[in-house]
Amino acid sequence: MDDAQIDTAIGEYKISGEDEIIQSYVRIFEAHFERHYLSKGLRPQRAIHAKSHGYLSCDFEVIDHGEPDFRHGIFKQPGAYRAIVRISNGDGPPGPDTNRIASVGFAIKVLGVTEQKYLAAQREDCQDFLFLNQPAYISADVRDYKSLMAAIDGGPIDQLLALIRNLRGILYRLKASPKDDPLNSNFWGVAPFKLGEGAVKYLIRPSQPERKQAHQLGDNYLTELVKAHIRDRDANFDFFLQRRLLDGSEAKDMPIEDYSVAWSETRSVPVRVARLLIPAQKVGDSFSQQEDLSFSPWNTTYDLRPLGSLNRARKVIYEFSAGARSQTSDVQATSPYGD
Repeated sequence: MDDAQIDTAIGEYKISGEDEIIQSYVRIFEAHFERHYLSKGLRPQRAIHAKSHGYLSCDFEVIDHGEPDFRHGIFKQPGAYRAIVRISNGDGPPGPDTNRIASVGFAIKVLGVTEQKYLAAQREDCQDFLFLNQPAYISADVRDYKSLMAAIDGGPIDQLLALIRNLRGILYRLKASPKDDPLNSNFWGVAPFKLGEGAVKYLIRPSQPERKQAHQLGDNYLTELVKAHIRDRDANFDFFLQRRLLDGSEAKDMPIEDYSVAWSETRSVPVRVARLLIPAQKVGDSFSQQEDLSFSPWNTTYDLRPLGSLNRARKVIYEFSAGARSQTSDVQATSPYGD
């Protein structure tokens, strides 16, 4: 991103060496794809969140939330949209669901969104929202995230350095384990966005949470939980926006450039602005066709702009990942922007 697009007024700033760090991610992922896929004659999968637990058809309904500050983009007025949900593990390449460190991802692609998009490259009327099952990210910014990326295919020293640099975020992940049924779990967007003139984060919670149960842990137990849940009953979520409070402590307590800090939900109570309605349905065993879809926080409307160095890095990483998967496939992988 051009330095002129850094919004210093809202709390963004350029991390020292940011551009070089982000380009190093590309080299790390090139080596990752070569090692795990291309050298074995396999089609590359996502660099992260490679293991899918299923794709679900659903509806996304914006409600009359009564918040003037939130009346922008898709949240400007009540409306109903078709949507697709992808549930995944945060590791790559795919590993067992019993891995306590890997997070669970929840991505929503809302269809039929005709509001002006943020990037000119967005060619389809859709918008993506990405979540994790923890209230803050594992890394503070692009510097810490680099150590995490190096640890994916690195040795014990790389893994130790990643543990030290990302300790607070790893503790968040450990608290989220053992993982429950993903359709009965809370998810957070963890990244800040500029909505109108203020900053927000988004999150979802089950509309009617079910009692937590002990589950038999196997390599694919999360996939089986998703299948069993949605085969028998609906899974509905409430979608919230949480505003950043400008009370003099926002730089420390609600930072833009430190994703490892969870914004207090007691000081800034999330506001319900939409509903995600997932009807009971059958989830197949093969996701090959759906896996050509890509998701990105930059697939968004003009009024909901991603903030922070990690969002700036995600733009480069997700474009690269979609492109790498397309180059070795007979089917063109949908880019993060729908082309």
